[in-house]
Parts: sequence; C-alpha cells; structure tokens
Amino acid sequence: MPPAPRAAASPRAVPSVVLTPKERAILELLARNLSNKEIAVALAVGEETVKWHLKNLFGKLDASSRKHAVRRALVLGLLESAP
Repeated sequence: MPPAPRAAASPRAVPSVVLTPKERAILELLARNLSNKEIAVALAVGEETVKWHLKNLFGKLDASSRKHAVRRALVLGLLESAP
C-alpha cells in the first residue's frame, strides 16, 4: 500500500505565537526602527524593561536580532507591514 500523501507545509505553517500587549507595542515600535531608549520613552517604562521584553520577543519569534524579529513578525502576520 503506498504511503498517504503529506500536506505541503506553507511558510506560515508555524505554531501560533502569543504576545502580551506590551510585547506587541514594543514590536510595533521596533518595526519603526526606534532605539531601546525611544521605545522606553514612548511606553513610559524603563530601558531595562524594554530589554526584558525584547529578550522575550526574540525567544518567542526565534529571532536573533531586531531586524530578524520584525521579519519573523511580518511572516507570522503579527505586524501589518514595516515602514
């Protein structure tokens, strides 16, 4: 008996990523090329808090840099488009 055909994996066939509201806000500002300091000022949080959320974002998105995180978020449909 021949093996059952496998479904083709699409580039978007990845586990869903759940972001907190703060991570989402930081991701949107990250896509606008803001620095950690600028993000901190925009969200009225400390720079260390921004770094903490970025670390979590990198882990959730399996990204190794800020640009990589934005690209992954675009592919996963977490961002509309980067400016």
